[in-house]
Parts: sequence; C-alpha cells; structure tokens
Amino acid sequence: LCRRARFVFTLAEEDRSALGVASDDRSAVLPLVTCAEPPVQKTPRRIDCDAALIGTWTWQPNRIGLDWFLEKVVPHLRPDFRVRIAGGMPSGLASAHPGVEFVGRVPDAQAFVRSAAVIPLISTSGSGVQLKTIETFELGLPSVATSHSLRGIDHRPVNCVVTDDPVAFAGALEAAVADVGDVDGSAFHRRQLKALDAAIRLGLDKLGPVGQEMFA
Repeated sequence: LCRRARFVFTLAEEDRSALGVASDDRSAVLPLVTCAEPPVQKTPRRIDCDAALIGTWTWQPNRIGLDWFLEKVVPHLRPDFRVRIAGGMPSGLASAHPGVEFVGRVPDAQAFVRSAAVIPLISTSGSGVQLKTIETFELGLPSVATSHSLRGIDHRPVNCVVTDDPVAFAGALEAAVADVGDVDGSAFHRRQLKALDAAIRLGLDKLGPVGQEMFA
C-alpha cells in the first residue's frame, strides 16, 4: 500500500523506515495533539498527592513501564511520598511502599492528573507516541520522564526532567514536589500544531494538483 501511495503520513519517525518511505519526498511525520484547542484551566490546581499515574496497566507495554517504576524507582522514594495509580489493574499488582495507592478507575482523568504535584512518565518499551506525555505537556504539568516516553516529541517543556536512572528519577520526583512549577501548556500545543500544519502542507505540496473527473 505504501509503495503505491504518492505520499505517506506516519505518527512516529521510526515508522517511516519500517514502511520503506523514509525519504522526505515520500513521507512526513504528523506531530500529535489531544484536541484542536489547548486545554483551558479555569480553576487553580488543588494538589492532593505527590505523583499520579493513569493508564490501562493490563496492556503489556504499559505494564512493563509500571513494573520498572514500582520495582526500580519507588524503593528510592521517601516513605511519606504519596503516589496514586489509576486505571485498569492486572490481578496481583502491589507495592510495599506505604505511600503507593491503587485507586482503580477515576471519573475524570484530567482532574486526576491535575491533582498531583508531578507526573511520572514511565514508558520503557513499545512504539509510537505517548499520548500521556502529550497531554501532560499540554496541561503544563511538571513531569519526570524516561527518554522512551519522549519518542516522537521534538520539544519538551522546561519543567520536564529526563532520566533513565531509577535513583535519579526518584530524586527528580522529590525535587519537583518540593518546588512545584507549572508552565503554560498552550505554548507546547501551539508548537505541535505548527509542526502538524507544516507536515500536512509538505504532503499536499508533494502531491501537487490532482485532477478530478467530471461527468456531463
């Protein structure tokens, strides 16, 4: 299908090579946003916990990241550090850390993540772009991210710390809680939209005029 197409849009850079269309004459990556307009927060944030994670943890790539976080990062957090984990849980998931709480499904995912001082972005496997990362950046929330969580994203806000070292990850989470610093997420949203428009424009330019049949 890609060989026959005049131009191909992908959602991740690695897909271009995998599909055999890595040339800029053949394809472009579409940066993602979660909505057409940037999220508008009408009320100040009320912080109820130190860190919050939400996801479908029964999905294997998500589970691998969560296991890394619980087994490698959480033991280095101080005992009173409060972590809330929401979403569908596989059976037997547990943590010995006294501050970790599994809360199951929540009625409002955005309200849930806004209630945390910092968002851990913990992806360590899988492909494609992490929508959790994009939403966190659009909301302007402080975050600590693995390098894998930033795949497909060219720009990260100043309040995102990147590290793959579990001890440094835990330290960065505690530092973010000690000095909570939100940013204007609309700047990231505008940057993504601008790049999205440019990619679509490139594809349309490569297509050139397309003739249409007309019936008498």
